Amino acid sequence: MLLKKTHFLLFLLLSTTAFGQYKNSVKFNVVGATMNLYSLQYERMLTKNVSFNNTFFYRSKSDIPFSNAIDKFAKSHGVGLTGIKFEYIFMNEAQVGLKGYSPEFRFYMGKKKHRPFIGVFGIYEDFDMRVPAEIEVLKHYEGHAVPFEVTLPINFTFNTLSGGVLVGKQFVWNKVGLDIVIIGPHIGVANDFYASGKNEYIIGLNAEEKDYVEQRLKARFGLRDKYFMMDLKEDGAEIQSVRKVPYLGIRGVGFNLSYNF
Repeated sequence: MLLKKTHFLLFLLLSTTAFGQYKNSVKFNVVGATMNLYSLQYERMLTKNVSFNNTFFYRSKSDIPFSNAIDKFAKSHGVGLTGIKFEYIFMNEAQVGLKGYSPEFRFYMGKKKHRPFIGVFGIYEDFDMRVPAEIEVLKHYEGHAVPFEVTLPINFTFNTLSGGVLVGKQFVWNKVGLDIVIIGPHIGVANDFYASGKNEYIIGLNAEEKDYVEQRLKARFGLRDKYFMMDLKEDGAEIQSVRKVPYLGIRGVGFNLSYNF
């Protein structure tokens, strides 16, 4: 009986010691994968309660999940920090591609095996989007330029730099574990914003008619001269950022399976 107790105590001691020796973790976000967003993390423990976490993520250009709900939310609350309006932008038909990297210092609370944590992170994101939008152009009819509504795909590219805080809880069972990230808002700036769209009804407009279309586009989508410059080409329109644009994002719920070594 004493021998069995000794073996049991030795097993617990070795298990605890082994757990303490795991300084590295590789993690995969299973929730993101269901939305075509693939995320791989490498975490290195610096102390018993502090770690440095690296997240790399990629999403091929494709339809977005919950697109109808996102479109409804954007139309209701989508006037962001720059004042862009979403009433005539159709996020339910959008395609979004994304890649990026996020470094994070993570602080674990308490001494238990399963611990809550707070992460302070930075994040770089590179977006490639194709979003239909309804615009007002001019159509020549019997010698007059008549306003005309048309929906056309707009191609967007931009990248962002931001920082924020996330909260979650980690569960560990020896060499395997699970991180549950609850939410992670972040704020920063968008750079190199560029959007373009082509339409046949822009061809042949004179300077006065082009100015009309340009002013209507700015008013419809809330494009402020402080941040954006528009240029009507012969057969389309281009929009570029003229300065860093305020940006607000959210890292949503995540379930990261981990292997510890």
